[in-house]
Amino acid sequence: MKLIKLAALSPAVVLLNGCSVFFEQEQQQVEALKNRNSGLVVPAGLSNPKKSDEYAVEDIPAMSQQSDFSSPTTTLVIFEGSWLNPDDKHPAKIMLEKPALVDDLPGFVEQGITSFGELNNLTLTKNDAGYQAKQTVTEEVGFWFWEENVDVEGFTYQINVNFKPHGRSGEVSIETLDYQVIDEELAPNHTAQYRKETFATQSLNNLMLELDYLYRVKLKDERASLEISLSLVKNISGNYVISSQQDIKYVYSQLEDIIEELGFEIENEDDELYVYDTTFKVDEPSFWDFLGKDRSSDLNIEAGEYEIALATSTTGVNISFRNKAGTFLSQAQMENLFKIFMDIVKEEEAEL
Repeated sequence: MKLIKLAALSPAVVLLNGCSVFFEQEQQQVEALKNRNSGLVVPAGLSNPKKSDEYAVEDIPAMSQQSDFSSPTTTLVIFEGSWLNPDDKHPAKIMLEKPALVDDLPGFVEQGITSFGELNNLTLTKNDAGYQAKQTVTEEVGFWFWEENVDVEGFTYQINVNFKPHGRSGEVSIETLDYQVIDEELAPNHTAQYRKETFATQSLNNLMLELDYLYRVKLKDERASLEISLSLVKNISGNYVISSQQDIKYVYSQLEDIIEELGFEIENEDDELYVYDTTFKVDEPSFWDFLGKDRSSDLNIEAGEYEIALATSTTGVNISFRNKAGTFLSQAQMENLFKIFMDIVKEEEAEL
């Protein structure tokens, strides 16, 4: 009988223990949810810890979406003699001074603007302040056979040109007068004011690049005319020679490659007497022929041994060509050789 009572009581004890654990877990979940919803509570009497001010960031009011943005593009000093006036706040203005090799600065700038207009397909209209320009910005879309240029934006801007009365200095500035979005999908996603500012500065920089290019071309031509001092003359004996106004040592140092490109093979050279002993062979393969620069077939002289000598005179340094027998080349031969000689000098930009 006692065994039966114990057996009957055991399930009840287990059931009561299980209920007790269940209710205890439920109570813990309720407390956790209550703490989560109430947030972090600082115990009474506990103050905030001290903080360092080393990395303190001041409160900055949020920027309105309607705020004006200034152009990040900077006017560049590109053209020789140009400079920026720090006291002038115009975003797209450059000051100009006449470079050494430019005689007429206003005329040179006008030439540059015309060239700039042709390069960018501008419609230029001259006015009292300078030029008004209309430009359509295009973008390539598609690929291969289906590629085409699509008009994206349209700009109308004023190129202001102002020179001092003496013409040796002045300024050029650009102001965008009108802006039009032609293709909304391809156009930059910027405000009209932003595009006007950036385009004005970019256009001024591009104009200065064109002026700089024209000046460098002029500079190169001027250097060529100044540095190439060669001429075909008669020496004191009446023989035709090539004359240079440079120093004999310098001419000798520049002559070796030119001689070989003419088709002469150097057998021996004397850097004390400034003499080359050479062999001339017509239509034979050479290193210069491999480079496509062999001129031996262009010279009207016979194959054989030649002496190429440098000698000083009252008019400069003379370069003479004569065969093994000591006979100088004739006038016709020297005129032919001099023409080819000058072509090589210009191609190699040798300063003779």
